Amino acid sequence: MSGLRILKELCFECAMAPAKLLGQISKMKSKSMSNPRWQRVVFRISGTALAGDGQHNVDPKVILLIASEVAMACRLGVQVALVVGGRNFFCGEAWITATGSDRTTTYQIGMMATVMNSLLIRSALEKMGIQTRVQTAFGLPEVGEHFNRQRAIRHLEKGRVVIFGGIGAGMGNQPFSTDTAAALRATEIHAKAILKGTSGDGVYECNSRNNITFEHISFRELASRGATFMDMMALTLCEENGIPVVLFNLLEPGNISRALCGEQVGTLIDQTGLIS
Repeated sequence: MSGLRILKELCFECAMAPAKLLGQISKMKSKSMSNPRWQRVVFRISGTALAGDGQHNVDPKVILLIASEVAMACRLGVQVALVVGGRNFFCGEAWITATGSDRTTTYQIGMMATVMNSLLIRSALEKMGIQTRVQTAFGLPEVGEHFNRQRAIRHLEKGRVVIFGGIGAGMGNQPFSTDTAAALRATEIHAKAILKGTSGDGVYECNSRNNITFEHISFRELASRGATFMDMMALTLCEENGIPVVLFNLLEPGNISRALCGEQVGTLIDQTGLIS
């Protein structure tokens, strides 16, 4: 599927969404979501999940689902910053393994893929009336602002969504993972939680998807079990800064808005969770 076709489908579906969205928001306000648990969060979106169940790089329905539920949370008063992966377009590690290409250049290409995803989500959010800003770690003035911590915080305070794209590129060495970059951005903007949306349901009790997931687990217990869904540097940063992490399935309708508003969904990871 071409990029132009994806954008056309996305714009068509977004144009049809506002009426449905208003109805959904009115229902949500009658529930416990009207009093969000966290005022400001970082929503880390897996690039792989953006492909959905299809064979293409981006599933317009997944982008629309993300945008509609982020819009709901914003209208309920949650300040939302996004960090998006780019693996649906390009996987640097796989490319290096296959071609032996220069690692720095390859990772920079991967970070450009995160910008592409950021722009798609921004377009969907703005179609729904949510002002959105993309901030990148390198200069791309035609498509977004250069990262500025104080400006990002002001955007959030004004009710705008901020999408951090292209994180880590142009550093001249191997960049941080997107997970670690999300943790760093969370500390910089004083976010109260990091919510990571993937295609999995949370932290499984064993390494099989046939097992149930934990509702609540500690950073220390997770480390002892060998976490694979998020790199240890990111988890360590969150633990040291007292930032809880929620891992959940973003493809399940309703999960994103529930997670953003602090309801129980997926697995909560913090200092007070389960310890063997």
